[in-house]
Amino acid sequence: MQLMCLADVPLDQHDRVFHYSRLRAVTGAMILIAIALGALAFGWLKNAWLAYYIAAVVAICLLIFQKLVTARFRSSNWLIRMTDHGLFVKFRSYLNHRFSDQDPTVVFLPYSEIRSVKLVKERQELPDRDDDNRSTTIIRTRRIIDFELAGDSTELTQALAKERERVFAKPTHGAGRTSLRYQHFPVRLASPMLLRIEWGVVPGAQALLDDLSRHTLVQHAEETTRDFVNLDGLSREEQEVRLRELVESGEMIGAVTMARKLYSYDLTTAKHFVEGLARERSQK
Repeated sequence: MQLMCLADVPLDQHDRVFHYSRLRAVTGAMILIAIALGALAFGWLKNAWLAYYIAAVVAICLLIFQKLVTARFRSSNWLIRMTDHGLFVKFRSYLNHRFSDQDPTVVFLPYSEIRSVKLVKERQELPDRDDDNRSTTIIRTRRIIDFELAGDSTELTQALAKERERVFAKPTHGAGRTSLRYQHFPVRLASPMLLRIEWGVVPGAQALLDDLSRHTLVQHAEETTRDFVNLDGLSREEQEVRLRELVESGEMIGAVTMARKLYSYDLTTAKHFVEGLARERSQK
């Protein structure tokens, strides 16, 4: 395998590119706009101040959402580029495009170094709060592509750790710096020989597996369940592993909620504790 900066990736019009959907982002933004306009119209017709409040909240959501939409129209909005000789895998989130473009954020995997590939459908039970602030559980399903590797992944391990350090570093301001950091990690090493990619891109996972079947072994799909709610019976070390997994899958709020429940922390302490766990992982 070979690490490289994004700018050094050779682009070919014949590459098959798997990217985050622009259509879905635009559709989501249009729905939010329709809700905001509908709330404004209802408030004006019925003189209902609650409707104006709802419209204001939706408008704030739109301001946040527009960053996601614009990021999806950038040239860096891709996860995998499939070539005749192997895969370019970009492990930096497309949302963190403001980071330095001099960082190694892409790994090239020759087909000869991919022993097998498998689709994993993971059912997650996640902690949440209901309208009355009582503990509850939500279910989320993730689609993950597991790559069993044959090469030495030491350099990739270090590069992934440095990327986590950048994301969880204390916010900074100034020339050439930004405080905007998205805790989105689409790629991680579950073990030195197992690369896991969260599949949230188009075309779908099956399209990738079909193409890879010409180059490597495609194993049967697997379904798993991961419980992030009932952690009381686990050891402290196992609990911390689960909390790190929550953070790496984009569930920072769920991780903080679980830390408060497990260790009776207040909100601030729980947030600092979870962020500390994530930083410790990046330094190992």
